[in-house]
Amino acid sequence: MTVRIRAATVGDASALYAAERETAKTPGFLVSRPNELHTAAFAARIAELEAPGHRGRYVVATGPQSEVLGHALLEPMSLAAISHIFRLTIVVHPGHTDRGVGRALMSDIVAWASSDHRVEKIELLVRATNERAIQLYRKFGFVEEGRFIKRIKLQDGRYLDDIAMALHL
Repeated sequence: MTVRIRAATVGDASALYAAERETAKTPGFLVSRPNELHTAAFAARIAELEAPGHRGRYVVATGPQSEVLGHALLEPMSLAAISHIFRLTIVVHPGHTDRGVGRALMSDIVAWASSDHRVEKIELLVRATNERAIQLYRKFGFVEEGRFIKRIKLQDGRYLDDIAMALHL
């Protein structure tokens, strides 16, 4: 399947909201729970990151009929001393795994970051149980920098660890 990457627009907010709400129903896939997500928050973040001057990068992956298959965002840390570090969030939407969506999103994000002098390091957090994502990140050169034990508390009382990974550019 052909996957295309394009800049996210505010018009994508409702599709991203719906996909993350569905993803969040699976315990541990996202930190957010479905009721903590809001369409307006997606629209605001897209507008902020994709505004003229490009504070960061927010992209969507689309399929043959222009349907949104996943999204990723890269944003700088807010304090001056750590503004050279950009935080990555990536979500492959339900039903679209194993189609090259994550690889296409990562390729775009890493290429963009490599061409922007402000980005010296990309950081992300990934559930320790998400082996597919960990393998993808390693293929792009990310290394494990640490582990947050019992970081995510599921509604049933179980915990998941988060692994901190980074790519040094």
